[in-house]
Amino acid sequence: MKSHKCFLLIIIVTFLSISCSNDDEPVDQGPSAPVTPEVIESFDPIDIKFVYEDGSGIGTDECIDPENAYAIEIEVSKNSEGNTDVSKIEYTINGASYSMSFSTAGTKRNPIVFVKGKNIAELVKTAKSTEVVLVEQDDFQLVE
Repeated sequence: MKSHKCFLLIIIVTFLSISCSNDDEPVDQGPSAPVTPEVIESFDPIDIKFVYEDGSGIGTDECIDPENAYAIEIEVSKNSEGNTDVSKIEYTINGASYSMSFSTAGTKRNPIVFVKGKNIAELVKTAKSTEVVLVEQDDFQLVE
């Protein structure tokens, strides 16, 4: 009878030690799958400026003619040598958010329409900005 009690006690202790094991212990599942590296933005914005729609620059003292077509131009550079994914460059024009997607280094343009007064464009990531002022001529009469 004594051996029967010892045997029963051993079974109970074994059962309790198994049921109280820590479930948070890592389980070895063999060699793990290769980890894919995180994609890092691979294009950095360099410059933002207002240009004519064909890409030619607007002079500093040049008058803005509302009849002409204008654009916003962003230039980016590649910051790595490997293959790159498309990068989205965010910018604002007069406080409204926009973005351009780049798959190669260089420049891209989007057409814009100026509003009366100050027109400010800013690269979100670098806070680099540019501005153009549109002064509209009111109707006037030539008096001789």
